[in-house]
Amino acid sequence: MRKELLAALMLGASVFAIPAMAADLRIGLQEDPDVLDPDQSRTFVGRIVYASLCDKLVDITPGLEIIPQLATGWTWSEDGLTLTMDLRAGATFHDGTPFDAEAVKANIDRSQNMPESRRKSEVKSIASVTVTGPLQVQFTLAAPDATLLAQFADRAGMMLSPTAFTAAGLDFGAAPVCSGEYKFVERIAQDRIVLETFADYYNADEYSYDRVIFLPIPDTTVRLANLQSGDLDMLKRLPPSDLAAVKGDTNLVAAEEKSFGYQAIYVNINNGDRAKNPLGTDMRVRQALSYTIDRDVVNQVVHHTNCQ
Repeated sequence: MRKELLAALMLGASVFAIPAMAADLRIGLQEDPDVLDPDQSRTFVGRIVYASLCDKLVDITPGLEIIPQLATGWTWSEDGLTLTMDLRAGATFHDGTPFDAEAVKANIDRSQNMPESRRKSEVKSIASVTVTGPLQVQFTLAAPDATLLAQFADRAGMMLSPTAFTAAGLDFGAAPVCSGEYKFVERIAQDRIVLETFADYYNADEYSYDRVIFLPIPDTTVRLANLQSGDLDMLKRLPPSDLAAVKGDTNLVAAEEKSFGYQAIYVNINNGDRAKNPLGTDMRVRQALSYTIDRDVVNQVVHHTNCQ
């Protein structure tokens, strides 16, 4: 099985066809991702596109082991307040901008200070970033943060071209420039996202598809029909009701992967006038709301009926 397929399968339950060797890999998504800017985006489905588009400082295995990606090694100080990372030599962004320690510093600054950034809380513990060499960067923390490496394995650790995001500003997501194995070609809203192989990727020989095409198809019946007809090579999020039909089709393979996730209700408790209400000012009201939620029922009704 090709590495591209394995990468997609690790994101959840998937079904894929067994086609002849093809230049394009066509993946059916349940929905269209939001803006393709890791600092601004928030949808789960966007991560599926980012897996091919944007390399991160570190990655994470299905066994929850943090492994190198753009950072090849790291050490912590004894007090847990300093993280030093050695960076990959020879990596470049899709526009030719070198990936180096200055690029890492610029990315963290953007995540922390861009007003529209949704990554601020994820990198809040970082008090300063120091370039200690062309390919070495040091993070000084305000307090020990056991979650920081895990944050770097997600959107907070996705490295963007400083040249591109400086020029594009908030429009960066319309034509994102990262350093992954595939580079952005085009996006037509509610129709397709097209990526093509990045010839200068440091590990380009491991990837054999010329293009990866993501096709948002919200209707589960239509999405499966497209797979069965050969118009798709893979789809994400198969409804449990279709699992028997897929397993009975010798042209299809169903793969199930467990993943971690959570659902939350966020309450504004200290952010402007809209926080000035019983829910925002009285902890007892929030506790009462929490007690009314039957988590076992939610798990049984929601999560046991949605294969994702």
